[in-house]
Amino acid sequence: MKREMTAFDVLAMTRDMQALVGGYVDKVFHWDGRSVLFRINAPAGRRELLLKDGKWLYMPHDRPETPDSPASFAVHLRKMLNNARVTAVAQREFDRIVVMDLSTKEGGYQVIFELFGEGNLLVLQGGKIANCLEQKTWRHRDIRIGLEYLFPPSRPHPQLLDQAAWTEALGASTADAIRTLATAGNLGGQYAEEACLIAKVDKGKKAKSLSEEEISRLVDGIGQLFLKLDSARPTVYYGKEHAEEVAPIPLLQDATLEAEEFPSFSDALDEYLFAKAPDAEELRDAELERLIRQRDQQSESVDRLRAESVEMSERANLIYVRYAEVVKLLSVLQTKAEELNWEQMRDFAQSLPFCVKVEPDKDLIVVHIDDKEVPLNYRKSIDENANLLFSHSKEAKDKMRGAEQALMETERKVEERQRQGQEEAKAVKAKVKPTKQFWFEAYRWFISSEGRLVLGGRDARSNEQLVKKHLAAPDRYAHADLHGAASVIIKNGAEAAEEEMRQVCTFALASSKAWGAGVSEGSAYWVVPDQVSKTPEAGEFVPRGGFIIRGKRNYYHHLPLRLAVGEVQHEGARKVMGGPVEAVQARSQRYVVIVPGEMARGKLSAQLAKLFEVPEEEISRILPPGNVNVVEKVGLEM
Repeated sequence: MKREMTAFDVLAMTRDMQALVGGYVDKVFHWDGRSVLFRINAPAGRRELLLKDGKWLYMPHDRPETPDSPASFAVHLRKMLNNARVTAVAQREFDRIVVMDLSTKEGGYQVIFELFGEGNLLVLQGGKIANCLEQKTWRHRDIRIGLEYLFPPSRPHPQLLDQAAWTEALGASTADAIRTLATAGNLGGQYAEEACLIAKVDKGKKAKSLSEEEISRLVDGIGQLFLKLDSARPTVYYGKEHAEEVAPIPLLQDATLEAEEFPSFSDALDEYLFAKAPDAEELRDAELERLIRQRDQQSESVDRLRAESVEMSERANLIYVRYAEVVKLLSVLQTKAEELNWEQMRDFAQSLPFCVKVEPDKDLIVVHIDDKEVPLNYRKSIDENANLLFSHSKEAKDKMRGAEQALMETERKVEERQRQGQEEAKAVKAKVKPTKQFWFEAYRWFISSEGRLVLGGRDARSNEQLVKKHLAAPDRYAHADLHGAASVIIKNGAEAAEEEMRQVCTFALASSKAWGAGVSEGSAYWVVPDQVSKTPEAGEFVPRGGFIIRGKRNYYHHLPLRLAVGEVQHEGARKVMGGPVEAVQARSQRYVVIVPGEMARGKLSAQLAKLFEVPEEEISRILPPGNVNVVEKVGLEM
């Protein structure tokens, strides 16, 4: 399951974002620390650009809920970027960085989206950081307001590496093919595996043992990955209950899963983030966290050493490009060094137009050659100076290779630790026997106080399925009076009393964003099936999972956001049910009543799973979408 965007994903997303070029920034919103939304009046109409949790960048179909009053970060960005025109959007080399160029009457700005680590957003003016989400010091750069912004060291672009470069990288590796492609080749694990599948090369084979013909197939497979971006459709892959994966191209590795294509990668990512399994609260693994920090530090070191090696080699080559001038300069400086004292030598060298700095005590002068600063020891010959730089380049390259091997070993340890954690979690879950499973558990559900089955969608996909497969003439449809809420139906609702319909509407409200927003009450309504339509009128748009309601709506106002979770019997089987308090009270002797609050739902899941002796995921699936507080306990000690 994808937990962050890769460089390949970022490349695909910047292609989608070309639709913003020529548009104007309207508003900026900021919430939850690392979520920022730009409202842009693009040439083809208003678009939203969302940085979600610092690691997902895309253009959602529907604007997420934003704060009523703007945060200080958003206020500052609005002042700087109000009505700024988007002039360009590009990926920085092959990195997880997007650069959006903006222009205003006062001058130009750049918005930098850094999608690695914990993520960051920076606004630059004149190359300096005017504002950013997080200020931080790295080994090779400082992110501080007022300082000049420096990109991280460059990483290789796998599409631009020829067979000779790949042969060298693979031959120098002690790891297997997939890890070498992922790290030294900068492809990332997902697309490294896909390249191996396209090339029909064993991903577990040692990289240095690959034949010339296998390397040739890999190079061709990597080329095909990038060519597919021009024609293939972005795809979301689904498991039994949730979206499992998303990619800008179809993936051979996920060919056995149910797939759905989308017109753009932004649309696909929007669907994936909506339909993927909710992140479960995991036990903190200090050793895994240490390994991940170590991996990030080693990755930075590899990038820095690679950049240093390339830089030193380029400087050495420049000496020979300007051979005659450098020889003459060294000769003059050697003569002057014999004639002049320390201060005179410094003054003479500084008078030269190409001199950057001089250190007579070290016999060193730094000069500009073709826009690069090249150090020269004027006591040594041109060949000796070039050899010093080449040696420095080779030393950095050797260190880089050692760092790459260490990085690959740490990657292996991270994977092993994650696998160990998954096995331990499975072992813990295996100790608790799951209850009998029913077909309706693919949806949100409860049994009303009068015994009628009520079903609710979990995401856009299940909303579509619920209405298409299960809404019949005798049923009733309910929905919270909020955009994007779950579709809810009560089977045989035509016979339901008003109290049951109130329960259904309460359930619809609790299954919406209202719970996560922490409100205490809200409104919902019900209609008959004939009023529910997927066919829009002219000028209307119906998003995936949404429906058009025509005609009178039967509202319930001031519905309290209160649910209960309790142990019930259904068709002779023991189940744990979550639903309106009245429905649970009618069928359970052991239950808790919950409201929106501060306790993490994962913590309550663990507590209730232990009390009811069921797997934790059975509890997690019936809880509302947000944090909770327990306000009443019946027949239970917590």
